[in-house]
Amino acid sequence: MPVGLFATLGTAYHFLWSERRDLIAYAFLPVLLVTFVQIAGLWATGEWQTVFEPPEPAPARDPDQAPPAFDIPRIHIAAMAANAVAAFVAYAMFAVAWFRRYLVGPEGMTVGAAMRWGQRQWRFVSRFLMLIFLVLVLGALATVPLDLLTASNPMFGVLARAVIVVATLLVTSRLLLTLPAAAVDRTFGFRDAANATKGKSWYMVGIYLFSLLPMLFVLIFVGQIVSGLALGIGGPSLTFLLVALLVQQAVMFIAIAAQVTALAEAYRQLAPPA
Repeated sequence: MPVGLFATLGTAYHFLWSERRDLIAYAFLPVLLVTFVQIAGLWATGEWQTVFEPPEPAPARDPDQAPPAFDIPRIHIAAMAANAVAAFVAYAMFAVAWFRRYLVGPEGMTVGAAMRWGQRQWRFVSRFLMLIFLVLVLGALATVPLDLLTASNPMFGVLARAVIVVATLLVTSRLLLTLPAAAVDRTFGFRDAANATKGKSWYMVGIYLFSLLPMLFVLIFVGQIVSGLALGIGGPSLTFLLVALLVQQAVMFIAIAAQVTALAEAYRQLAPPA
């Protein structure tokens, strides 16, 4: 049976709509976790009072003057680190649970039990980090000849960078099947994923990118509405910021759910039976 990109995306979004109650239940805790860590960081740094203000233009600087020292307060570093950890943990919890919801089905357990952190989540995280490490290594290996080419011909260097970005995207997308495999406790390595997606590179790129696009457009639209409402309020409001972040994270996790579901459907179609 031929594998079609838009058929897969349609299947994914149909599943999200038909299982919207489960989607809300599964996304509830991750959305709260990320939102409250974000709001706590904004409150601790004091940035909640300026988050909706237009950016100020950079002051003119004397070209003979030394650039100012780049110093980030520790509280800002702590807030950024907390946001990154919370977002990653929430993503792993939700992705593993939603992969299993699609590929395994209802398992007769509570949402809390499905989201509980355990060995399965650690395996998923390790596979995810290995994938990122592999991409970084490939990018680093391509940088050396790229720098040599750029030194001799800057225009050729620009073209080469674009080729490397596309090639990295093609490789990364083909290896993404290891993530749903990890969620369902299957031994399925990078070589298995590459074999399963042979001849399907652009299909996997489409799964990776186009599954996110509809909700990202929604996110931009919501951002415009929130910005307009913030201007109407006329001053900083921690309550309004909390509601805005909750809406933003809700849309983000719907986008993540769409990508996870599309990837799970691709895994179901392409991966050989266990």
